[in-house]
Amino acid sequence: MRDIILFLLIIGAVPFIFKRPFIGVLMWCWIAYMVPHRLAWGFMQHFPVASVIGGTFLLAYLFSKEPKKLPVAMPVVFMVLLNIWMIITFSVNVKDSHTIMMLDKVLKIQLFTLVILAMFTTKQRIEAALWVVGLSIAFYGMKGGIYTIQTGGSGRVWGPTGGFFYGNNELALTLLVNLPILYYLRTRVPAKYSWLKWLLVAAMALSVLAALGTQSRGGLVACICVAAFLWLKSPHKLVLLLAFCLSVPVVYQFMPDTWHDRMATIIEPDRESYDGSVQGRFNAWEMSYNLAKDRVFGGGFNGFKPTHFLLYAPNPNRVDGAHSIYFQMVGHHGFIGLALFLGIFMFTWFSANNIIKMAAKDPDQQWASLLARMLQCSLIAFASGGAFLGLAYFDLPYHLAITIVAVEQLLKKQRAAVAAEQKAARRSDAVTQGAYSK
Repeated sequence: MRDIILFLLIIGAVPFIFKRPFIGVLMWCWIAYMVPHRLAWGFMQHFPVASVIGGTFLLAYLFSKEPKKLPVAMPVVFMVLLNIWMIITFSVNVKDSHTIMMLDKVLKIQLFTLVILAMFTTKQRIEAALWVVGLSIAFYGMKGGIYTIQTGGSGRVWGPTGGFFYGNNELALTLLVNLPILYYLRTRVPAKYSWLKWLLVAAMALSVLAALGTQSRGGLVACICVAAFLWLKSPHKLVLLLAFCLSVPVVYQFMPDTWHDRMATIIEPDRESYDGSVQGRFNAWEMSYNLAKDRVFGGGFNGFKPTHFLLYAPNPNRVDGAHSIYFQMVGHHGFIGLALFLGIFMFTWFSANNIIKMAAKDPDQQWASLLARMLQCSLIAFASGGAFLGLAYFDLPYHLAITIVAVEQLLKKQRAAVAAEQKAARRSDAVTQGAYSK
């Protein structure tokens, strides 16, 4: 029954997407971040949901009157340059079925990200997409949080199979990146829907529990970073501080000894004291660094293959994944790839600061200021937790980047319109005064 309902929902959405292509954006976000077909039990688990919705969406977009022009903004420029560079590094390295699959997957993600940016023309559209993204990820936060409570923290929480955040570490990071989004969405709920405000509060609390329940050490680091930055960026610092002071000791005591033992290994006195998992990370990171020093184009999408470990790793017999967004880019695309990758989010940060400045003196634009600050918190979570996870190609951080770009462009257009109106009013006054003087 679940498969049939989902199938009818997917197929039933097709004509609506052709009529209103932005529905395709919402459907694409839902599929990308909730992965609903993986929650089915039958034929829908292997149904090409993304191909059906994605193909319909692109076709509807191409033949619609939706804007086809991207804003000229530095994060977008660096995103395009990174895609060009990834094609180059793919071309000059050995190609196999894995690298071809990776290039196809990454370019599709980037294409849809840029198309969505072109369609983010209003505040309503930006927020509608945030609602879909936020609630889709919150589903796994609430589900995982309840499971953590039921098991007393002893059961490890996992994400949806087939998604970017199936692994426990990846799920923890995703939930923490989503936390500031939920915080922002709560402020957008009208007072008469108080039940929805409390539901979002519950989703935030359960998401934190779920992130801790993954028993991810990188997740704990990201949790501390996002909590600190959320407090700094929040307009309700006293309330948040009180909530932290009351909840942290309770949650800390609630988690089992196995969790405490694992978290205690985050900081060791020397490198040799770390466990095998961390030692594997060190080995892979050194390999990627040595590889990039030797090859300007990196190793391509198959940069962490055994032959590269034989040539560049301190321990050539231990082959491991990147386990870091930074070393993943270095190993795959060299130092140039890393610079372009960092450039996207560095200029995204600057754009968020610009939004905060532009909205500072306008009460009608306080939503933009708060959104920019919350998405900066999300970027902090991604930057800190991503230091230990290979999620450089994950859709979500790029969606945050285009959201900030879209908000900045929207504010600039509004300011330009106001300036044009003021200029026209002054010209009209001048004409009127000239007429009276005659």
